[in-house]
Amino acid sequence: MAKRPPYSYPLDRTNERTYADDFDGRIYVWDIDKTYLASEIDSLRGLLAIPLEFAIDKRNVAGTATLLRGLRRGVAPRGLTQSNPIYFVSASPPQLRSVLQRKMLIDGVEYDGITFKDQVALVRKGRFGALREQIGYKLSALLLNRRDLPWTARESLFGDDSESDALIYSLYGDVVAGRLRGDLLVRTLLKNGVRDEVARYAAGLADGMPEREMVELIFINLENRTNPERFAGFSTRLIPCSDTFQMALRLFEAGHISEESTLNVARTLVTRYQRHPPSLLRSAAELVQRRALGLDTLARLWPAMREQDLAPDYFVVDETRLEAHPRPGVEEPGTMLTPESYLATG
Repeated sequence: MAKRPPYSYPLDRTNERTYADDFDGRIYVWDIDKTYLASEIDSLRGLLAIPLEFAIDKRNVAGTATLLRGLRRGVAPRGLTQSNPIYFVSASPPQLRSVLQRKMLIDGVEYDGITFKDQVALVRKGRFGALREQIGYKLSALLLNRRDLPWTARESLFGDDSESDALIYSLYGDVVAGRLRGDLLVRTLLKNGVRDEVARYAAGLADGMPEREMVELIFINLENRTNPERFAGFSTRLIPCSDTFQMALRLFEAGHISEESTLNVARTLVTRYQRHPPSLLRSAAELVQRRALGLDTLARLWPAMREQDLAPDYFVVDETRLEAHPRPGVEEPGTMLTPESYLATG
């Protein structure tokens, strides 16, 4: 692999996991604010409050702790142990590390590494514009992570609609696949507001990397209630979700989590977050209507959900309609994940 360019983006990262040469599991990378935690980052008051909160004060996006525990376990049969890698990439400063670690301990969330944005270093360097710019930071963080991870394992990425996670993750998928490298990557990042030195640093990180299709799924939490149609130009691997039940359903369909873990997410939403079973039905139906979920997946889950009072008794999946609602399609290999409008031309 080519020598990494001189470090130029202040970030703080840890990786506590080593991998066997033949590791072929799945890897999950999560944003923190508005993806795992219900942080208020859209106002100055909210941003100033984040460093002052204790771990016990931090609130989850509904159901995320349960979903993360399900991803960690994966689909290991009962009685067997599985520990899928989980990493976090946060725009928060590293000074919050201890608070976030305590919060994850409270939630029973195990993880293997966190990357923080070193905002103090940015201020010292007078780079105040970089405090809010996330594309160059997160892409650099993801590529640094990727250099430490085995190329036998694919990633699924989790973000939200408050910043540019859909674009960042799509760019990342195209970079690691080899479709977006070198000068084209630099010009694309410049087009999307990344500073020249950061754009060239990110391109340098990708230089010499293997070229493989590593991004399996991208989930975008619609924290700001963005219309899912806004993401219509993105790859079908990108799934906008209005809640963690939708995420769990799609992950179950793709074989990432077990039926038990999927039901646990639904139960958490009902018992801890006052969701009613009819609202879960509407959530699932909306995902099927968008062709982001196959109706056969609901047919598999619905008897157990009704038995556990997680689904309304009046609804039964009509199995005669299964063929009319096939599972989501997948693009041909080599398809760009990033919409053309974001890419540099000429």
